[in-house]
Amino acid sequence: MLTMTNKPLMSKIAMMKNAPKSFLGTMDMFRKLPALALADIERHMVEKHFNKHQAIFSEGDSADSVWFVKEGYVKAMHNNPSGRCQTLCMTGPKSMFGSCCAFGQGQYPCNSMAETDTVVVSIPMTDFMALLGKYPEIGAVLVRTLSDRLRQSKDMQTFEQEPVETRILHVLVNLVKEFGKTIPLTRREIAEMSGTTVETSIRTFIHLEEEGLVSSTRGKITIKDVQLLMNRLENK
Repeated sequence: MLTMTNKPLMSKIAMMKNAPKSFLGTMDMFRKLPALALADIERHMVEKHFNKHQAIFSEGDSADSVWFVKEGYVKAMHNNPSGRCQTLCMTGPKSMFGSCCAFGQGQYPCNSMAETDTVVVSIPMTDFMALLGKYPEIGAVLVRTLSDRLRQSKDMQTFEQEPVETRILHVLVNLVKEFGKTIPLTRREIAEMSGTTVETSIRTFIHLEEEGLVSSTRGKITIKDVQLLMNRLENK
């Protein structure tokens, strides 16, 4: 009895198994999806390049896309009633940004800017919502992502009335979770995220550097001992 094989199909499957993993396939949200599902999602995806300090979208724009960082860093900012610009968060490669707090709102609640030369990918909101129904695995990770962002936002509100050093320590601990020990931000940006002045931020960092907790160079801050930093925050 002869067994018929579909050589073109088998060859295609073998090629897919040996192909390099797609960008989406490296992200937690999409990692468990099979290659055919990833290919389906990537048909809806648009890759865009932004220069350093170029706006990606503005507060009040129609929230028509879901965004992910492929290369570089993206900063979210908000203009408060006094006209002061506050840095809300910074996201790096393999992270969702902006649109994660815009589901169902119709408009982006913040400004988003390329902190460095940046490559991002976007998926139209309508297509993404359809994909959630087709691939429930995405929804499970999305819920965790939204929960983490909401918790961070609530924590920031809780720390608003705390002393400046406590607020800065809290921001640094959250950023370590995103970037590890090397944080690609300036002391000015940490000041914006902490709700304080640049001068006060600089004085606080000098104090933290003298105690051997951090070091700072142009464009980045290095945490020398994460556990000591967390202990310092907990003991405040």
